Amino acid sequence: MVKPVFGRKEWLLTDLLGRPMGMIRTTDSGHVHIEPDGKATATMTGMRCGPFASLDEALAMIETHTRGVCRREPGEAQAAAGEPAATVETSTDMSENASADPR
Repeated sequence: MVKPVFGRKEWLLTDLLGRPMGMIRTTDSGHVHIEPDGKATATMTGMRCGPFASLDEALAMIETHTRGVCRREPGEAQAAAGEPAATVETSTDMSENASADPR
């Protein structure tokens, strides 16, 4: 999940289980940067973390790198930068998924 931080140009990243993945921030110059944290640090190793022109571009990078799905949620509260919230459906630890039994 990508949840906007009220009154700031940043979003909290969490996986579908609610575990923290880091932040996405917009700089004063308008560039967007991904700041992985927790288990996402290993998952996003080698991924370009910015600068991006928009939140959509940053989410697309996460989607491409993790082979997950990033979706905007219409009707969610907007962040200070005017970007709607989005859903990120991905695993924070690809190695866990690779060894899991796909039943």
